[in-house]
Amino acid sequence: MKLSVIIVNYNVKAFLQQALDSIQKSTKDLETEIFVVDNHSVDGSVDLIRSDFPDVKLIANSENLGFAKANNQALEQASGDFVWLLNPDTLVQEDTAEKLIHTMEADESIGMLGCKILNDDGSLQLACRRSFPTPWVAFTKLLGLSRFFPKSKLFGKYNLTHLDENDSYEVEAISGSCMFIRRGALDTVGFLDDTFFMYGEDLDWCFRFRKGGWKVFYTAETSIVHYKGESSKVAAWDSLTHFYKAMDIFSKKHFSSGRRWPLHWLLRGGILIRYLVSLMSSFGRNSLRYLLDITGLLLVTLGSIYLKFDTFTVLDQYKYVLPVYLGIWVVTISSFGLYRHYKYSVSRSILAVTTGFLVNVTLTYFFKAYAFSRVVMLFSYMGALLWVPIWRVIASSRRTENFELGTQKVLIIGGLEDARDIYSRLMTNLSLGYTPAGIVTIEKLDEEDERVIGVLDDLIDLVQYHGIRDVIFTSDNFQLKQIFSYLPQLSQLGVKIKLVSGNLSFIVGKSTVENIQPVQLVTMDFKYFHLGSRIMKRSVDILLGILLLLFVRPFQGFATRKRQYRKTQIEIDNKVYTSFATDVNGGKFWNNLSLLPLVIRGKLSLVGAPVDLKETVAGVKQGLFNLESVRGGSQLSEDERYTLLNYYLHNHSVLLDFEIIIKSMLGR
Repeated sequence: MKLSVIIVNYNVKAFLQQALDSIQKSTKDLETEIFVVDNHSVDGSVDLIRSDFPDVKLIANSENLGFAKANNQALEQASGDFVWLLNPDTLVQEDTAEKLIHTMEADESIGMLGCKILNDDGSLQLACRRSFPTPWVAFTKLLGLSRFFPKSKLFGKYNLTHLDENDSYEVEAISGSCMFIRRGALDTVGFLDDTFFMYGEDLDWCFRFRKGGWKVFYTAETSIVHYKGESSKVAAWDSLTHFYKAMDIFSKKHFSSGRRWPLHWLLRGGILIRYLVSLMSSFGRNSLRYLLDITGLLLVTLGSIYLKFDTFTVLDQYKYVLPVYLGIWVVTISSFGLYRHYKYSVSRSILAVTTGFLVNVTLTYFFKAYAFSRVVMLFSYMGALLWVPIWRVIASSRRTENFELGTQKVLIIGGLEDARDIYSRLMTNLSLGYTPAGIVTIEKLDEEDERVIGVLDDLIDLVQYHGIRDVIFTSDNFQLKQIFSYLPQLSQLGVKIKLVSGNLSFIVGKSTVENIQPVQLVTMDFKYFHLGSRIMKRSVDILLGILLLLFVRPFQGFATRKRQYRKTQIEIDNKVYTSFATDVNGGKFWNNLSLLPLVIRGKLSLVGAPVDLKETVAGVKQGLFNLESVRGGSQLSEDERYTLLNYYLHNHSVLLDFEIIIKSMLGR
């Protein structure tokens, strides 16, 4: 047997599938055995191996044994001349295995080999070549000197940032995510130390290989992508603890004897301090949204007090009132899911602020001690109504979780048949948060399709022109080497690359794995037809319809004078009405505002079925706005249009209606 590949998996099914696909392509011309040791995953990983990869040697553990012990299980059975330890969240190129073997065979003194490891944005993963954390190296790392002086040999030694990443050379340690081992070296050094549960075992192994007289080598001849930390995401706090515990074990094992013991305790103290700082830093990142809301609400309330009294001398009267009112607002915002599932929802922000305002005003009647000027409350409410949604609009424009419905524009790249399939799924699966801007094919096609907007050679220009933040490759249509070649340019543009696995079930990216398979179970519970929903919907149609008619409708004529708008005729109840049409997504808000009187009279709804849909569902009103108006309706097939309508009827709520109207207004 030439090569044994070992992967330890824990709850990263989609990444594992993608990794195995790439490994099989890379080793197709080699005599290879592949082991997957599953540490009691509950995400269906074991079933995936048994059904889709029957040739893989599966070791299914009944508990999570940790990284080192699980690898050792496979190492005991491996028979290859070379052993390749890989993480499940990696992608290898078609020629990676052959190049690693060639490097090993060219130098018999190399016992352990690592290659260039890239992040998903194309940047170098620093851990792929590093030094041992001796007291001085650890000191420069812990104090951040290595980050401030990366090119200094004195301070940049931990991650060898002073060396050229495109050269090959001997190093002290490589990353455990990709370790290529010579059988002869393994027999003399032994297996991983299972005292380490997760992290540190790779560093310890490198130390032992070098101590045994074998070279640990870094080669830049080939590269892989590592979606770092995916397995540990399921228990982020535990992984942080395991990391610093591993560093402590390593320090105790290799630096605690003889004259080094004072430095050993100094190093252990530094590790403890860095661990505490990391915990606080992690908490700080998670609390940023709370901090933004609290700071903004406090400032608008203080501003309201000054507007009312023209002085801050009255603040002493509010020292107990302010915390109560701000606390209620934050609790209300949290209860609307704005710190969890709907972090950037505009409609929920507006309703949360309004609800918090009503609760605060109500309190003044029951708890007189907390009552103060209602003018201050009103001004605070108006300020909060601006701050809470607006910072989310700004933040969401730079993220994939744009609003509740999601409007992150993506390009789908690949063969036409697969790309069409993915395009359709993304257009009708709103929970994923993507809106396809178009399909990019590998080469120019004779077949006409309005969804196809270009070819692969023009990818960078298309990304810049359409303002794309994510591109999705159908992996079966490309060699991974082709995808790797686009990483540097796309990275510079701030674009993330995502892959769709061979069975078109998952989109795999750095921060998420998204299931794009259509759900087969159908629940015939249409919330649209619930009595309470219909009463609430009619009330909103009347109230909001009147407001739009009085304050927005007068501007329709001015807005539609642009050339992109054209007059059109719409037939409703056998009567013909004049409206407007445009192919520009950002301008569709103005199309049907002339029909607002019909909404107030009950002939139409603000949000409903598209007015031009051939056959609508009985009892469903046509609407001025609809899901299509924020999903690129002109590019939807008839089946996709009805799928979107079905989604709307199933998931109808006042919040969803507000979200559709707001996004139509913003042109998102």
